[in-house]
Amino acid sequence: MTNLQAPELSIEMFGGVLDADSSASYPGLELINFLLGCSGGVLPEQADIKITRYAHDFARRLVRDETLSKEDKANVLADKHSEEAIRKLLKCLELELENITKSPTWMRTHFFPYTKSLTHWDARIRLGTDKVRIERQYLRGAGAYVFNVLRFDHDKQRLSAIREKLDDLFTKNADSPLESLAKTLRAHGAKDIEPVKDEKESESRQMREDGLEDLYRIGVQNILSHDSLPSVSKIKAIVNWTGIWLVVMGNKRSKLLAESNKPFFVMDCAGLNSQLRRASQRSLKGFIKRISDGIDIARGDRVISAAQAQKIKGFFTATAAGMRLINSLKGRRHFTFGLDCIETLALVAVNSNSELPFENFVHDWLFKECGFVIGRISAQEAGLLDDLDATIFEENEKMLSEQVKAVGMLRVYSDATKMVGLGKKND
Repeated sequence: MTNLQAPELSIEMFGGVLDADSSASYPGLELINFLLGCSGGVLPEQADIKITRYAHDFARRLVRDETLSKEDKANVLADKHSEEAIRKLLKCLELELENITKSPTWMRTHFFPYTKSLTHWDARIRLGTDKVRIERQYLRGAGAYVFNVLRFDHDKQRLSAIREKLDDLFTKNADSPLESLAKTLRAHGAKDIEPVKDEKESESRQMREDGLEDLYRIGVQNILSHDSLPSVSKIKAIVNWTGIWLVVMGNKRSKLLAESNKPFFVMDCAGLNSQLRRASQRSLKGFIKRISDGIDIARGDRVISAAQAQKIKGFFTATAAGMRLINSLKGRRHFTFGLDCIETLALVAVNSNSELPFENFVHDWLFKECGFVIGRISAQEAGLLDDLDATIFEENEKMLSEQVKAVGMLRVYSDATKMVGLGKKND
């Protein structure tokens, strides 16, 4: 019998490497590294690509004040005052980490890619040496798969539009003070001497064409279409949508393997009804079981250890928690929506200068496309009204409308007319 490793099985099941250590925002960060690091430009047409990787180790070590000598700092920084000011600025640019009780090391410190030169890969200093090596630690391949989902789009018109908008996304702030500082600091860290081939990318090129890849592409295109949004907001939305989509995709592809009868996410938006809360908790347990059953079926006669299987299962729960699709990574957990998650789902559902009736957003987009049960109609189609009263879901939908309004994505024209979107230009 063959002993399976998590990366191999997750590629078979889902298309890419999904590992608990590379969950939450890490796939989105890795995606942006590929978008900006390819020698062939953004979303190159040729199949075989090479990328240039940066470690950004000087800046990351400066934030944590580890292993940098006075000489190292003196070669880059003007004085103690500039060192302290830059350190404080860099700390504001860090990726937020979940469930970290101690201060992370510089190797666990990642910058959010607000500008092009803040992007970087994993790096570490090998024991017994002082040399920084670029290697995978938290960016393990999920972003490489999503990168291929975008660049192997069969709709060439959509691909061209996404490519153009992505290229523009990072050129608007090319002359900003933050970009200039990040570029200077990154130049003092390790980088590839010449572009390299990425093994995980080359292993993650098989598209399923099951509609899920198109769901991701449509979402990215819609995010990029919102010209009135700042670049930073669109970058955040792409990172968030990447994580949300991976959870949705994992649920639906596991459902096909495990033949689950209720492959839905029961979302508790109101937080007021104990019956809905319990249904949401059961829904989360069902989701985890679908992933587990899918693993058992996909492995066949091959052996996979509990630890390797947990890496795949842990990816989905950690990503759902990181994207605010569940209330917590630990303890009593249930499905819910955080405000950042709601904003992202509204941006990916609606193209620029258009609006979507709130009822259609809830049923056609959130339920039919993503599998999120919120309102009465969706609950009925999901077969939940046999056990739960319809008024519970009506209140749930009402609460979601208030939350969509709170993030600035709901326009109320009358009691009967509520539209999701940023509004039309002539409003």
